[in-house]
Amino acid sequence: MMRSLAVIFGLALILGMISSESRAATVQGESQKIGAGDVRVYAELGGDGKPGAIGVVFSDGAFEGLPASRNKTSRCFDLNGNGRIDDQGECEGDYEFRIVLPAELTARTDIPFGWVGLNWNPEGHPPEAWVPPHFDIHFYMVDRDKIDGIRVGGCDIFIDCDDFKRAVQPVPPQYVAPDHVNVNAAVSKMGNHLIDVRSPEFAKPPAPFTHTWIYGAYDGRIIFYEPMITMDFLLGKPDLCVPIRQPKVWAQAGYYPAEYCMRYDAGSKATSVSLEGFVLREGD
Repeated sequence: MMRSLAVIFGLALILGMISSESRAATVQGESQKIGAGDVRVYAELGGDGKPGAIGVVFSDGAFEGLPASRNKTSRCFDLNGNGRIDDQGECEGDYEFRIVLPAELTARTDIPFGWVGLNWNPEGHPPEAWVPPHFDIHFYMVDRDKIDGIRVGGCDIFIDCDDFKRAVQPVPPQYVAPDHVNVNAAVSKMGNHLIDVRSPEFAKPPAPFTHTWIYGAYDGRIIFYEPMITMDFLLGKPDLCVPIRQPKVWAQAGYYPAEYCMRYDAGSKATSVSLEGFVLREGD
C-alpha cells in the first residue's frame, strides 16, 4: 500500500511539473524596423510567473543595410563654438531604437526593467578597444522621462556639465558588482557607465573585443543593465551564455539576471540577446 501511494504521489508530482511547464509562455512586445528586418522585445515567463528570459530578437535581415557611418544628429553639441555642428567630433554618433517591454512585465513591480534602448554604433566609440561596429543594448530600470532629462552639453560625452556631476556621483559600493569601475563615461540621454576592467579587450595583451557587460548609473544608483556586442560576433551565429558578476546588495527588490545569452536560431534565422538565470533578490 505504501509503495502504491509513493508511486501515485510521484506521478502526481510529475504531472504537476508538466502542468506548470505547460503554463509557461513567451510574450512579445512591440517591434521596430531595423536594417532590412526588425527587432522585437520578448519575455519568457514560467507558470509561476518567474521570468526565464527577457531580451531582444533581431529578425532575418535586421543586420543588413544598417548605416555604415556615424549619426550626425544624435547627441550633438557645438563644442568649438563656431555656431554649427561639425561632421566629426561634435556628435556621439550612434543610432537609437527605443522599445517598450511587454505589458505583462511593465505591469509588475517585481521586474525592474521597463524598456530597452538599442544603440547601433557603426564606427564604435571610445575607448579605442570599442571601435569595432557594435550594439549597446540597455535594459533600463528608470522611466524614459528620467533618461531624456539627462541633457546634452559640453562635458564628457556631450552631456550637460551639471548633469555630468549627477551622472558620476558614486554608487554605494555594496550595489556595485566586482571589477566594475567608474571611468566617467557619462553620456547625455543615457547615463554613466561602470565598465568591467576584467573584460578581455582590456587584458595585456588585449584580446579582440567581442562582447562585454556594463552597469549604468545616475544620481548614485544603478539605472540600466547593458550587454555590448560586436556585429561580427552576432553574425557568427553565436550560442553562448556569460555569467554576470553580481553586487552584494540590490537597492530594489525584484528578479535580476545571473547571465546574458546570445543565440542564433537556424530555423527562423533570427538572433537573440537576452538576460537569463533570474533570481528573486531582496531590496536593501
